[in-house]
Amino acid sequence: MALELHCHEVTVRFLERAVVPPYEGSMIRGAFGRAFKESCCPFPHDGGGCPLGDKCPYGYVFETSPPEGAREYAKNREVPRPYVFEPPQSTRLEYGPGEKMRFGFTVVGRAADYMPYFIYALSKMGEMGVGRKRARYRLERVVAKNPLRGVRREIFDGEVARNVRVPTVWEDAVCAARRLSGDRIGVEFLTPALIKFRGEISPEAPSFAALVQALLIRIPMLAAVHCGELWREDFGGMVRRAGEVATVRDNTSWVSFRRHSAFKRRTEPLEGVVGYAEYAGPLEEFLPLLCLGQLAHVGKRAVFGLGRYRLSAGPSPGAVPHISPT
Repeated sequence: MALELHCHEVTVRFLERAVVPPYEGSMIRGAFGRAFKESCCPFPHDGGGCPLGDKCPYGYVFETSPPEGAREYAKNREVPRPYVFEPPQSTRLEYGPGEKMRFGFTVVGRAADYMPYFIYALSKMGEMGVGRKRARYRLERVVAKNPLRGVRREIFDGEVARNVRVPTVWEDAVCAARRLSGDRIGVEFLTPALIKFRGEISPEAPSFAALVQALLIRIPMLAAVHCGELWREDFGGMVRRAGEVATVRDNTSWVSFRRHSAFKRRTEPLEGVVGYAEYAGPLEEFLPLLCLGQLAHVGKRAVFGLGRYRLSAGPSPGAVPHISPT
């Protein structure tokens, strides 16, 4: 199975007043983990893994280990989890009773087999409550979509779940890349992007080579571990060629949030750069990778929604049509 990203838009309606943290992605991911664990696995998880291994939905999704065929490929690398949450586009600290919240939920490859579990867990989240006051909500709608082709299909209407898939594949990214022409591209980092390059994390916009390298670490690993597809490209050569692309505009800033991990019993940072950067140079070979990265995200902690970005053909956001993962 080639790389497949299954993107979803989730709509919930609050039944009572909700107070949420400044970065909702942390709240959504934490509540989902608790609800998903209670929904599908009776065994304790204390870091040693589930006794059922990958046969356990929770063990596979939250404690991912590479399959037999990809273990050498994944050696000495962090194994990416097969899901990404995207927080609501507009940041709010409070929702009133009856108000809706929408967020994104993308799953990768064979994790799509567990969508009935995921929908049940998203509903159970509403029963358990989210936010500081554990406000309850009702799961109202889940829509499967291919953002690069503009296709949408409802898979849950509040009562009935449907077995419908709308995968986004590499060919969709190639088609989307054709709508981006020229030697200039804008990248708007919508959530904090934490990208390490040559052992360092820059507080400024990542260089184009750093951005490409981060995508070449993440996306081929998602393909190998969750889709059984091994990429055999010359990654080093691609990163060297990406070094020929220059940063010509940097309107980014560094932001940081704190989240408390109940599992690890400690507070952790969620941080990175947000804002707009522009790159110029020989871009064409990298455009499909960049288009797909809008959905897979880039850098560290993508499961919380970090590293989400939007492409535009330049010279600035909104000045020209862009390919938006919505």
